[in-house]
Amino acid sequence: MTNTNSGAQVQRTRHQIPGFDPHNDAHVKAVEKKVSDAAGTGFKVVGFDPATDTVTFERTRAVTEVVAEKGSTRLVASLRTGAKPSDGEREAARLENQYPGYTMTRFEPHLSSAVLEKLPEDAVRCREAVATALSVKPWDVRVAARRGGGFVLQLPKAYMPSKHDEKLAEVAQNVVGLPGWYVDADAKSLRAQIIPAEPPTFPAMIPYPFDREIPTFSSPSDTDWTQAPIGCAIGRPGEETGPEFRLDLRSASHTLLQGLPMSGKSVNINAFAYWMAQTGAEIAIVDTPDKAVDFEWLRPYVRDGGWGCESYEAMVATCGMVYAEGKRRAAVLKKRGINNWFSITDDPSFRPVVLIADEYTGLMTPERVPKALPKDHPMRVEAEMTNGYKDMVATFIQKISLEMRFVGVHVFVSTQLGNTKTGVSTALKAACGNRFLMGPNASDNQRANAFSAPDSVAVVPENVRTTAGVSKGVGVTETEGQPSTVFKGYFASTDEFAGRLARSSTVRRTSRPEPTRAEIAEHTGMDDLDEGSGQLGDDDPWNGRRVPKAASDRVYSEDGTELTGAAAAARAAKQAGA
Repeated sequence: MTNTNSGAQVQRTRHQIPGFDPHNDAHVKAVEKKVSDAAGTGFKVVGFDPATDTVTFERTRAVTEVVAEKGSTRLVASLRTGAKPSDGEREAARLENQYPGYTMTRFEPHLSSAVLEKLPEDAVRCREAVATALSVKPWDVRVAARRGGGFVLQLPKAYMPSKHDEKLAEVAQNVVGLPGWYVDADAKSLRAQIIPAEPPTFPAMIPYPFDREIPTFSSPSDTDWTQAPIGCAIGRPGEETGPEFRLDLRSASHTLLQGLPMSGKSVNINAFAYWMAQTGAEIAIVDTPDKAVDFEWLRPYVRDGGWGCESYEAMVATCGMVYAEGKRRAAVLKKRGINNWFSITDDPSFRPVVLIADEYTGLMTPERVPKALPKDHPMRVEAEMTNGYKDMVATFIQKISLEMRFVGVHVFVSTQLGNTKTGVSTALKAACGNRFLMGPNASDNQRANAFSAPDSVAVVPENVRTTAGVSKGVGVTETEGQPSTVFKGYFASTDEFAGRLARSSTVRRTSRPEPTRAEIAEHTGMDDLDEGSGQLGDDDPWNGRRVPKAASDRVYSEDGTELTGAAAAARAAKQAGA
């Protein structure tokens, strides 16, 4: 304990000042300043004798006798006479040199005193770091050890959460603590704690929450179905588990999911598609034929004609049918004077429609056209026709994303790289308000390509990136209406998803998953239909797997090679035109 004897010493001086006016404040202050400059700061006028023009000045000096007993941790000391608020650093250096082992923790020039305390070295380091983060003096911050580790802080009035929290977090994790330590601050009381904790992480696998209740679509205005759970966001410091991450289709209609192979894109698509199927949405899928097997579990539940995975012609038809449905809805809304489908309460035909385009990179990469071959050579014609179909698919998807935002049509594009070279146009990317980048080690170039504001997007923490199993299926988000976060997708096998859908009595089932030949002909513009039948003829040249029934139906190139599929169609059209 410290015993302190305090007192005050009054210094007095008298001066003859002819013409002194005690009632003129400006004159009095000018005289006080002149005397203080000559005799030392702090002198004030306390008396005036008009008979002799004598002015009396006084100043009071605090005199503090410090007795530091054994074990003392706190003492009060006097400042130099006339110390000003700007003299804090000078006084701290003087007093700390005078009292070794003590640190100045309060500086009160108006009381001509300072408080010094014995602080542990780590507390002094913490105080200095916090003061630097807040751009204040060290004695403006109070620091004490916290029970259980860390520190208790009393912050200055200059503290502002929006301005200083990130800097304080840096102090906690990188200056006085370790990754995972965090700051819990109360802006009203200006009290804060730096709390030790392990850095937040994920389990190796987060199972899909099948036991949760899934809302069934009733009308667009009842929007519970728009919150599609995808996985879990990483926890905040000090939390064992983070909140559920949901894709909000009300805030943004379209989604762009990017990531290299094996980064976890399919896991997210499956979780999203399962939720939408359970709510009663109409689902359409386009995918390359060799990858379509990934979605066979969903095939019985697509909208009629929504399985565009068997050929590029089928993809065009599936996308065209979704676009046509969007145009129908737009016309209905216009007729009713409604500009957003979420206002619809009385039309059950306005179900959400989801168009999933998987492996967009492979889907849109043009086929190599062997231009050295004759223009009617089967290989060249086939490549050119395929590229034409790809262009039609890309055109439909872009038109849907740009024109059908407010009619209940949602586009979900999955791709390895989202740029113009891989078919993801600038317009399509801009239309996707929800963006994900999967993978724990995305490069700066990948982030710049994936997001509109990459510097504002969360970064996967090092402890998650470098832990086997934990890092699998991790990604970052940039979504409308939600802060960017690190998340990990819910996982279930496709057999589990399929089994749940099969046992459901409310899930919508398709009557014909693939587009009909008539639908393919309509949306590809190839109207070679049998008159009156409404179907393509039996000798359909668009399907290369069909064998003509008669020799007269066969189509040959100029060198006598029999043509099939798109090549046969092109050759037949050329011959008809001739």
